[in-house]
Amino acid sequence: MSAPNPVQPLRAVQAFCAVVRTGSVVRAAAQLAVTASAVSHLLRQLERRLGIALFSRSRRSLTLTPDGERLAAAVGPAIAAIDDALGGFMSRGSELRLSLLSSFAMHWLIPRLSRFQARHPDIELLLSTSTRMVDLTTESFDCAIRLGKGGWPNVMAEQLYREELVVACSPHLPAAGRMRSPRQLLRSTLLQARARRHDWSHWFETAGIPGVKVASGPVFETRALAIQAAIARMGVVVVDPRFIEAELAAGQLIIPYPLRVPLDAGYWLVWRPGRETARPVAAFRRWLAEELAYAIP
Repeated sequence: MSAPNPVQPLRAVQAFCAVVRTGSVVRAAAQLAVTASAVSHLLRQLERRLGIALFSRSRRSLTLTPDGERLAAAVGPAIAAIDDALGGFMSRGSELRLSLLSSFAMHWLIPRLSRFQARHPDIELLLSTSTRMVDLTTESFDCAIRLGKGGWPNVMAEQLYREELVVACSPHLPAAGRMRSPRQLLRSTLLQARARRHDWSHWFETAGIPGVKVASGPVFETRALAIQAAIARMGVVVVDPRFIEAELAAGQLIIPYPLRVPLDAGYWLVWRPGRETARPVAAFRRWLAEELAYAIP
């Protein structure tokens, strides 16, 4: 009787982890450079070998079963560790896979990335924006930029900066020339981001006008959209001043009041323990520190 071949189960486990990471057989196949039918075959092979169902299947989606979730938690970190180890010997080691929020990407990071590329032309940047908190122990990201107070488990983290809030509007907004005190803002159209509807109340309270509840006014999916609406003279936005540096310099926006309100949360660079020695991550950390040193305080 021949000994079992360990290669096939390993391939099946790799395919399983790729499907868990990407959420799709098709995307997993593209990542592994094989066909979708090959990935499906490997998944069925793994289920037969283990004698359990790993996914609940419908016509449009795959959902992990409880057994599938336990297997993903057990083997995902090991597969990620193998990928990291091989990355030092393969061209994949020149990739930087980064997860971040779309507003931070559009208004802070992307306007500066050409300087990183000029310094490190051999590092290929792969950016993904999402509002969810990615799991760096099981997903294929080298690092992430998160918004919060820190203290996340199973990751290393360093704070980039604490958030602040300022009021901004177009210099061509009809009310811009008549804004003499924060209380006059109560008669303006206040633009809001869906996930940040508390920001206006916080700014007004610090300005000495407590109890303001902004119940009306346009609500946008992201702060990036709210900034564009302010440029288009739809109203007044409250936002981190670092997000509007380019717009202020170009004269598209002005800050009518000098009040800057610090928040408890901030932006953090996070990564799996041990990844700080990988050249792409180390280079990105150094570059971020330099950019922040020259940023508007």
